[in-house]
Amino acid sequence: MNITSHCEFCHKEIQAPDTAGGKRGKCPFCAKSTYIHSPVAEEELLGLAPLDEQEERRLQEHVQELYRREHDLIALGKKGPLEPLEERENLASSDLHHFAVNYVLEMARNNFEGADVQAMKLRNFGALGIQAVDDFIEGKSHEPALEALPKRVRASFLAELRAKLRP
Repeated sequence: MNITSHCEFCHKEIQAPDTAGGKRGKCPFCAKSTYIHSPVAEEELLGLAPLDEQEERRLQEHVQELYRREHDLIALGKKGPLEPLEERENLASSDLHHFAVNYVLEMARNNFEGADVQAMKLRNFGALGIQAVDDFIEGKSHEPALEALPKRVRASFLAELRAKLRP
C-alpha cells in the first residue's frame, strides 16, 4: 500500500511506500527533500470543521479591498500616470513589499498561479526583490493584512518565496 503526499516545494502529488511515512524523501519531480506524512488509520483522522462560506467570502472581499486600497495609495502619491517600478531611479526594497504581501495572500487563498505571478515580478528586481522578502522575514517590515494568517504559515510562505528568488 502507498502513501499519497504532496511535495512541500512543487506541490505535486507523490506516491511513497508505507515504510517512508514520517520520514523525508526526495521528490521525483523537483528533487528536493520533502516530508512524507505517516499513514493514518481512518478512525484516527479528525474531522474538519465545515467551511464557512460567509467567512470565505468576507476574506475574499477583504483581499480585493486591500488590492484597491494599495492601488489608490500608489496613485495618490503620484501626479499624472504612475511611473513603472522598473524605471524609477531610487528604488528601495520597501517599494517592492507589496509583491511579497500579495504572494503570501495568494498562497493563503491557494491561488498558486497568482502567487507565482507575484514571485516572478519580484524576481525581476534581483537582489532588491530578495531584500524586500528578507525585510518581512527579519521583522523589519510589517503588514496588517497578513496578521489574519498564523505566524508559522506566514513564515513558511515567505521562506518559500525567498527560495524561489535565489539566483
